Amino acid sequence: MENIINDSEEEGENEEKKKKTVTLKTVHAFIKRHPELKSSLPKQVDINRLAASCQKVLKPWYTELQVLHDVNKYFEELIFNIDESSLRIPTSTRGVVVHPADEQAGFKKTAERIPNATLVAGIAADGFSLPSVVLWPRATLPKELTTLLMLSLDIWPNTNGWMDKTSFKKYALTVLLPAIIDRRKRILKETHRCLHLLDSHSSRADPTIWRQFKEAEIDVVTFVPHTTHISQPPDRGVLAVLKSELSNNYSSPSSTSSSSKRTAVADVLPQTLHTAFTPSVIKKAFINSGVLSNGSGSVLMKLPQSSQYFIPSHSHCFDFFGKEITKEKLLDEWDEYNEKHKMKIEEIEEKEKEIEEVELPLEKIVIRSLREIKNDDDETTEEFDPFERENGKRKERRVIDSSFDFF
Repeated sequence: MENIINDSEEEGENEEKKKKTVTLKTVHAFIKRHPELKSSLPKQVDINRLAASCQKVLKPWYTELQVLHDVNKYFEELIFNIDESSLRIPTSTRGVVVHPADEQAGFKKTAERIPNATLVAGIAADGFSLPSVVLWPRATLPKELTTLLMLSLDIWPNTNGWMDKTSFKKYALTVLLPAIIDRRKRILKETHRCLHLLDSHSSRADPTIWRQFKEAEIDVVTFVPHTTHISQPPDRGVLAVLKSELSNNYSSPSSTSSSSKRTAVADVLPQTLHTAFTPSVIKKAFINSGVLSNGSGSVLMKLPQSSQYFIPSHSHCFDFFGKEITKEKLLDEWDEYNEKHKMKIEEIEEKEKEIEEVELPLEKIVIRSLREIKNDDDETTEEFDPFERENGKRKERRVIDSSFDFF
């Protein structure tokens, strides 16, 4: 009898908890009853981006951009933007080292970082796509990727897969500039000025490039640093679709060889690009970014007046951030600055190259660490292989991780 009473009391408590618990279903039902409310998923934001996400930072930039719209009456077909996106495939970071209990691994587990490949893509406000380029971290082009050359996609072997000054200058002058000029001819608007929006990455810091854009009557405006998540079109929809499609459609091949993984990437990339760069997605991205004429109001009204965080400065180099960089006066000042600070600029570029060097995959870090352990125990310099076999079986000390780079 006592057990029955206790069971009844527990059931009553559980019922009471159920009544007080707010489930996801409850939230959706509440929002459905109140159409004035919306829901969104939380996301991580860099502190510098958080500091710059306010009207105090962005309103002056949007105002200057609107002045250019009013003066030059840009057609949507002649408003362009380029951006880059990593083509890293999500991989497992659960690397584990198994070793005898009386020894320590001698290293800390870190998330695996595979070599990077970069997609460089250009878009126009009317939904048009410029030719795309993939920077692939190899000295030569892998044969598995040659099928991609049949698309309007070029593959450039690159030492590390990142965009640097050399790669960007090649892209800007051999792909971007000719494509914009050709686009203007095709739509019979050769006498009209173009607008090109550009992020402020250090690889863009070459005034010789922008002088050629100036001569071609293309106005180039850079974004304010740390605000591209708000004002750059690809970051307002296009790249989100790209990464989602790449992640969802990529299927890990049964074989673990690099060749098989490259083939898997080549198979999924065409459909991924087709979905991400559809005209409707591109048009919506330009509208959401507020960069079209009289389009900033809806963007600014969602931002706070000012930020409670410190806004970082960029005094380490010439200030070309958030400005029209094809003005003659600014280009002259830029040349003077570069001449005056030539040694300092070279030092900064060397440091940036060191930062952008690809880190070793976790597998190689593990091998190095285990080799150090062996050498600590034994003063010999004999190479130690954690994957060596004994009687046809792997020894206890090994790495368990099936996901390594496919480059």
